[in-house]
Amino acid sequence: MQDLRDRAVLNVQVGVQQIREDLSLDSLVCAGQVGLIKGKKCLDGTRAEILNEILDWINNTDPATPPIFWLHGQAGRGKSAIAHTIASQVQNLGMLGSCFCFNRARHHEGLHVKLFTTIARHLADRDLRLRQSLAEVIANDYSLRDTADIAEQWQKFILEPLSQLEGPLSRNVVIIIDALDESGAEATRQDILGILAAHDAQLPANIRIVLTSRPIMDIRQALLASQHVQARSLDDIEAESVTRDITHYISTTLKKLGAAFSDKDLERLAAKSNGLFEWARLACDFLRPRFGVEPEDCFREITSHAAGDASTLLDEMYTTFLKDLTKGSSLNKFRSVMRQILWSNEPLSISALDSMRCKFTREDDHFSVRVILGYMASFLTGTIDPFIPVRPLHASFYDFLLDKTRSGEFFIDEADVQHELALASLCVMQDGLRFNICGLETSYLRNSAVADLATKIEKKIPLHLLYSCRFWATPPL
Repeated sequence: MQDLRDRAVLNVQVGVQQIREDLSLDSLVCAGQVGLIKGKKCLDGTRAEILNEILDWINNTDPATPPIFWLHGQAGRGKSAIAHTIASQVQNLGMLGSCFCFNRARHHEGLHVKLFTTIARHLADRDLRLRQSLAEVIANDYSLRDTADIAEQWQKFILEPLSQLEGPLSRNVVIIIDALDESGAEATRQDILGILAAHDAQLPANIRIVLTSRPIMDIRQALLASQHVQARSLDDIEAESVTRDITHYISTTLKKLGAAFSDKDLERLAAKSNGLFEWARLACDFLRPRFGVEPEDCFREITSHAAGDASTLLDEMYTTFLKDLTKGSSLNKFRSVMRQILWSNEPLSISALDSMRCKFTREDDHFSVRVILGYMASFLTGTIDPFIPVRPLHASFYDFLLDKTRSGEFFIDEADVQHELALASLCVMQDGLRFNICGLETSYLRNSAVADLATKIEKKIPLHLLYSCRFWATPPL
């Protein structure tokens, strides 16, 4: 009987401790939907050399091994595909600590402030000792749960819990930070770069950080001078190896699309890509069989341009695609839709975009964005499902549209879109807001005490109304 009582007491203590840890960790402000997406991996059989190089670095047990591997290259080189492939491979080996992918279309979410909190939570989820230490840190100083102090997050959530572990982790633990250049303006990553560039970043010997970005000035200046950072440029990989991989990618993709081209044509396309996997992806989309379009004509169109650098090639491909898209339709409609998308404070779905633009002052703007977005699946996500936010498949597309010297007639200027969005938001709120919109039974409870409040908001408040209430007076970032 005493044994039974002792075990019951022990079970209660363990349960209470588990609840305490859950409450502490659940209060930590973390980012969602930033992790591994296996659909973004490299095609099997491609990028073998660089993938093996990174895996060898991860598995290197030499204490002198740099703890940070910075993979950089121009837009379209396939950095993110490599990052997701490495994440998938180390996950299969039980070595993935965290995967955090920045996205330019999510600047409004302040992902840079949630980077280290999210990584800390991921690390705690994979190691019970870290879980207990992190929960204790938050419980002892509750103000830390939503602090925007990057340096404090790094010290309290990652370094201190790791240093308190008794005995080493069983094997190297990999942290992947993809597309740091898409975190926002330079100021958003200044503190992050300062921490990573600091001598050894005070990391345990078995922590490995894979970092990817374009080689823009502030990142290059911070990381290239650091001896504990191993830098590798995708722009420097042998052209023969990259061309071989792109040939394989084009051949495999076109076969899936049902397009038939000779081996010589495939080699010509691969050579034309100049090492850009993004160009190759767009080329395959452009060459897919379509009603009333001869694939041979499309092939001649995209191979007729003179050879150029990486950015020029992507610009030419975007221009070719958009000329085909706007052929026989209004270029003004394209500009109107893209202007609304580019200057919204956060990505909206087709349904929300339509609900907003029907409140625009000009009658010419009262059309569904489906007229344009229905043909832009090569550039954007959310073009089919009306309730999925519209986001770019590659950040370079928005860069292209916003630079007049690159996009020419397809340049998207700001015009009076801020006025239109503000006025539309006011009209949406006037039509949609009402007392007790979520149908709460009482107003005497805090939001945190209302059961299923998030579900009620999702059901009762449409996305365009939620957007209008939050951003009607806020200029775009």
